[in-house]
Amino acid sequence: MDDFAIRRGQTYSSVLTCGETHRVIDVLPTRDSGPLTVWLATHPGMEIICRDRAGAYAEGARIGAPTAVQVADRFHLWQGIGRAVETCATAHHKCLNASNPPAKAAVEASTDTTAPAGPDLDGCRAQRKKAAHALVHNLLAQGHSRRAIARHLSWGLNTVRRYARAADWQDTLRENRPRPTRLDPYKP
Repeated sequence: MDDFAIRRGQTYSSVLTCGETHRVIDVLPTRDSGPLTVWLATHPGMEIICRDRAGAYAEGARIGAPTAVQVADRFHLWQGIGRAVETCATAHHKCLNASNPPAKAAVEASTDTTAPAGPDLDGCRAQRKKAAHALVHNLLAQGHSRRAIARHLSWGLNTVRRYARAADWQDTLRENRPRPTRLDPYKP
């Protein structure tokens, strides 16, 4: 069970494939749980449902095939792990750079010109976040309102607000947004 874009950013559908033959079984008109629930109810006997982390798929599978086991496929597991590692490394790049002694860092920098300057320069996601942050701040500097920027870029207003509030692009990462937890008193 996975989704695909008919028109990216606007129209998505769901595709059901057989895990054994890897052939498409059916295409559902939306990513909602309703069509999946109906499809599963009309096709009983599903034992294992391999899906991505979408909540609608989880709900549809839970209602339509309550006895089926829900699992994640390798692609979505690796994608989730990769995103988590990249986000964590980017969020803590200052800590990672601080733990590297300056003399050793200077020697490494002079001997190895191919090494990246730090985790914040790696990864497509980091580059997209940098570019989006710069774009929003450039448009704000030109005098555009947040609402006008959202309309112009076809982004959600909350997304534009998040980039506008962030002093640096790393502040848009979840790990850099402080949220109080019950563990805070024990962290020191």
